Amino acid sequence: MRKFYFSLQKVLEIKEQILKNLKSELNNFNQQLKNIEYEIVSLLEKYDETNKEFNEKSSVSISVGEMSYYKMYMSSMLRYVEKKEDDKLQLNKKIESKRREIINMNIEISSLEKLREKELMKYNEALMKSEEIFIDEFVANSRMIKQYMF
Repeated sequence: MRKFYFSLQKVLEIKEQILKNLKSELNNFNQQLKNIEYEIVSLLEKYDETNKEFNEKSSVSISVGEMSYYKMYMSSMLRYVEKKEDDKLQLNKKIESKRREIINMNIEISSLEKLREKELMKYNEALMKSEEIFIDEFVANSRMIKQYMF
């Protein structure tokens, strides 16, 4: 009997490769998310430092130009933090979408693997049956040979 061959093996391999790529993309998104979160924390720390510096200078004496510079600088930092928060939101949506894709791909792969297992089981049953038939024929032939010899 010929060797077992799963007709959808190439499809299964392609889906596994796609799953691997999806996981890689998800890892990239997660890394980007970590970078954005780090940037947000850094910006907020820098904002706090600048605000402290502004408060210290304004308690002593500060020019109007310096005061407006600090206010513009701090407001631009806050706008940049808001932009990063929006980027983070968009990236979280991409991550969630990628996770759903991965789950769906895992389901597809699982169904193909179950199908392969069923086909392998049928193949093994057919193999066992053909071996039984071969053994039965062998035994029957050897009895006939013994009868003709004696």
